[in-house]
Amino acid sequence: MDRPKYRWLLLIMVSIGPTYSRADGSAVTQIYSPYVQPLEKEIEFVWIHDERRDGHTLTSSSAKVGYGTSLFTNLYTELSVTHLNTDDGSLDEIELETIWQLTEQGEYSSDWGMLFELETVLGEDAHEVSVGVLNQKDIDRWSIISNFVVSYEWGAQRQDESETRLGIQTRYRLGAAFEPTVELFMGDETRAIGPGATGIYKMSQARQLRWNAAILFGVDGYADYTAKLEFEYEFF
Repeated sequence: MDRPKYRWLLLIMVSIGPTYSRADGSAVTQIYSPYVQPLEKEIEFVWIHDERRDGHTLTSSSAKVGYGTSLFTNLYTELSVTHLNTDDGSLDEIELETIWQLTEQGEYSSDWGMLFELETVLGEDAHEVSVGVLNQKDIDRWSIISNFVVSYEWGAQRQDESETRLGIQTRYRLGAAFEPTVELFMGDETRAIGPGATGIYKMSQARQLRWNAAILFGVDGYADYTAKLEFEYEFF
């Protein structure tokens, strides 16, 4: 793999991002590492609660359940359903997600991958497609994971528009069961940062439970806070 190519790809995506960024809401979501484990299967649960003010308090919460598997040594795909509750009602989304690992771990100074997402709202004409660049760099006992994603949404129930989001997680590798983190998210209507933690609980027969929790606080009046909780049950 040619490392300069990935640098140019990231530079191009960052340069076009602010031009088309018109996000409709919170950009707080999962942060993905660029790695794919061969033969891995996964059951995932993600809960996110968002509290923000715009003249009055606006709340939303979502619960996501998904099942994924690695198709090849460097390709992982997942199908999930998300139930979203807001002050204006509720809806359900179905999403197909793929992670493509581009480089071998440790091959270069940092590791690269791509994210592809396609989601649609059940019972409505509302759709979104996303492409993202994933990167992880390890420095001593620190890991820095960054996700830069460009999305386009369309449909009768949505305004045709593009949006971008950036998510960064800095993690201190204290121990496998507990690693303190700091997460940062940026979007057109999101500027949020806050502490968190992650870890892995090892089980028998090559099974493990990976967890991640964080609470993000809005800056510059973008939001009050966002709480996030993730569980991934991984087996082979």
